[in-house]
Amino acid sequence: MKYIEKKVEDPRTGAEIGLHIVSGLQVDYINNSTFVTISSFVSKDKKQGGKDSLSVNTFTIPGSPDWDAIPYEWALSELVKAQPEDFVPETYIGYVNPYMFAGGKIKDQ
Repeated sequence: MKYIEKKVEDPRTGAEIGLHIVSGLQVDYINNSTFVTISSFVSKDKKQGGKDSLSVNTFTIPGSPDWDAIPYEWALSELVKAQPEDFVPETYIGYVNPYMFAGGKIKDQ
């Protein structure tokens, strides 16, 4: 299984998280939207050691993978795309920046 490796600050706790895996995925081909839930862990070592995820966030991705694509791999590649220069993040409590994983590396477990 593939995952995103990038150290970021968890928006809810402020703790540093570094391993992010797809724990849920829904593709809506009719409305051209994808919903991906990412479980984030402190590190790969901690996850392999049986530790629980520190946070879980759901992202809405505009668009959907081609029929011949592997949906979770497509979703990971969308999540690591660069944040557009004109993007302005929201500021309300509970907001999760959809570009949180921009520049992250997709790796194989």
